[in-house]
Amino acid sequence: MGEFTEVRATIFGHENAAELAHAILSAGLAASIDIAEVPAPHQDEPAWELTLVTPAPQAPLVKERLRQAGLGATIVTCDAPADR
Repeated sequence: MGEFTEVRATIFGHENAAELAHAILSAGLAASIDIAEVPAPHQDEPAWELTLVTPAPQAPLVKERLRQAGLGATIVTCDAPADR
């Protein structure tokens, strides 16, 4: 099995997060995606954290897709745990 990278992005708006997750998954850029509601300090609505697992070579493409969405996502990457 190849190496995987976990990419996490915080998105405002449930619909924005769902549409972005669907687009990334449909494009074959992620092996799995989890969407979870997270507290958003100083915001009236919660934020949504996307956790995407992608083959390591595709991580830059995923990060670029997140940036291109224009949603001001906070993006964090790390090596995915081996047991995923």
